[in-house]
Amino acid sequence: MIAAQNMSSGTSEPTSIVPFATTTSTKKATNPAKSSNARRASKSSGAERSGDGFFVRCGKQYTNAEIDIIRRNRHLRLHDLHALLLGRSRQSVSGKRSSTGFTYRRPPFTRGEDEEIRRAAATKGATGISHILPHRTKWDITKRAQELGVTLFNSHELPLKILGEPLADAIRKRAREDGISVRALDAELGTGLYFTSCAALRAQRGSKPNMTAIRKAIEFFDAALIPGPEGTFTIDWKDE
Repeated sequence: MIAAQNMSSGTSEPTSIVPFATTTSTKKATNPAKSSNARRASKSSGAERSGDGFFVRCGKQYTNAEIDIIRRNRHLRLHDLHALLLGRSRQSVSGKRSSTGFTYRRPPFTRGEDEEIRRAAATKGATGISHILPHRTKWDITKRAQELGVTLFNSHELPLKILGEPLADAIRKRAREDGISVRALDAELGTGLYFTSCAALRAQRGSKPNMTAIRKAIEFFDAALIPGPEGTFTIDWKDE
């Protein structure tokens, strides 16, 4: 034990007697390798919009081979192109197609396809020809037929079949004149398939007309039923 005196002043003052000791810090060292709890920026946050970090975070980058597939198959619809890029989502393929500029391009019609359109135009519409040319849409076929000056078959331009039931036949004729298909008329009136086909079956069996369906049609066209002899009726269209 050693006593120390403060000799810096005129008076002497004893100091505390302390033992010599070594001390160690109790502060924990920071581990630099510890993972951060910070959340990764989302795609919509606007953070790191450019650079490799953004693309790595959103998914693996497209390879040159994948981009070449997109470039060489511009004639394919998105559904078919997506099937060639396994591991990529449909949305991802669509976005990459747009960003690279290799968007869908309709391939030109071949001479053989043009001949098929000309050959089938008289008996088939765009829907029928699309079964012959399944990789062409109805819109593509219609547009190409116009370019070729070919008129496609249109079932709505065929003369109406006579059902044998005078009131139903007159109503079907009026619907055609107003640009309404018979099936659409049935759907509008809620009459099932009466004006489409059932009226003909009733006429063949010798049954009377379905006057509920007839009256619905008369009201729809703002016409009137005129009673005739022996329980018959005629239709007054009023605007004729």
